[in-house]
Amino acid sequence: MRPVTLRILLFITSLILVPSLTYLVILFARGYRPDLPNKTIQPTGLLVANSVPDGAQIYVDGQLLSATNTTANLSPGTYNFEIKKVGFQPWSKTLALQAEIVTRASATLFPSVPSLKAITSSGASHPVLSPDGTKVAFAQTGKLYTLDLTESPLGLISRDPRYISSLKSQFSSLAWSPDSRQILAGNSLIDISDSKSSSASSILISSWKARRKTLDNQRFLTLPETMQDILATSAADLVWSPKETKLLYTATASAIIPDNLKKPLPGSSTQTQNRHLVPSNSYVYDLEEDRNFQIDSGYSWFPDSYHLFKTENNQIIIIEYDNQNQTVVYDGPMAQDFAVNPTLSSVPNLYAVSLR
Repeated sequence: MRPVTLRILLFITSLILVPSLTYLVILFARGYRPDLPNKTIQPTGLLVANSVPDGAQIYVDGQLLSATNTTANLSPGTYNFEIKKVGFQPWSKTLALQAEIVTRASATLFPSVPSLKAITSSGASHPVLSPDGTKVAFAQTGKLYTLDLTESPLGLISRDPRYISSLKSQFSSLAWSPDSRQILAGNSLIDISDSKSSSASSILISSWKARRKTLDNQRFLTLPETMQDILATSAADLVWSPKETKLLYTATASAIIPDNLKKPLPGSSTQTQNRHLVPSNSYVYDLEEDRNFQIDSGYSWFPDSYHLFKTENNQIIIIEYDNQNQTVVYDGPMAQDFAVNPTLSSVPNLYAVSLR
């Protein structure tokens, strides 16, 4: 064969093979897989499964699939997924996989037997959580302390309480400023950054309330207008998640949230939602995905904005925002909704419940 002819054949072959291979790679990335019995290529759904901690096992309809922190291709359909790890409570959820769409299964696994770590050893009173959920303030023998609740890489609170100031005035409770930078104890206003104390007045308390109202109004305007109208006339006790992507509220009147207030996102939650509001029921509205879930009353936001928790009958209960995977993470002595260990004195000590 002449060299010129060979080059032409190679050129033509490359013109055919390169686009064909590129097309096949694109189909593979979109989740298409060979269906050998039918001699065709079929679309699949992509499952991205993660867990904290990692290294857990994924079960699909009771069959072991793989370990977490992986991506798997499954035929479109509805499956029951379970994620399990020895020493942790199992996680399960029914998910609907769609062709060429990524569906996420993100499981936070809580220990079957959570460990307790002493925060105080000489008693603690009037504990109160900061608005940003990162600190807790408490009093101890006439002194004010704070504890940083952000976790170490191992998931434990490894810091000691930080002494802030002596408490000179009488007080019945402690209160945080809206920005989590100051603490009010009686008539004393204490800055936690430099421990400086100043006298507080009723004007200050009014300004805090006004500041909270301004912040709430700014967040409220990020909602779809129809949702704003419904919440303004049919809801109360609005509480934003720490990341401000979800809203916890209580219905005060019957209402119906119309579908598709926002364009649906690919891979959005497929859990059953409830857009028919019933008075006195509690709900979580997901601003990003325009989905509304009914939950039991009494819950507050967990710092990750994905879970909520409540204390009930000396238990700490955690659920996901879509009312799935209710888990009891602590069952023991409590005071003022904090885990405690009663001492010989009348003031209990505080304990941290490790969830990793």
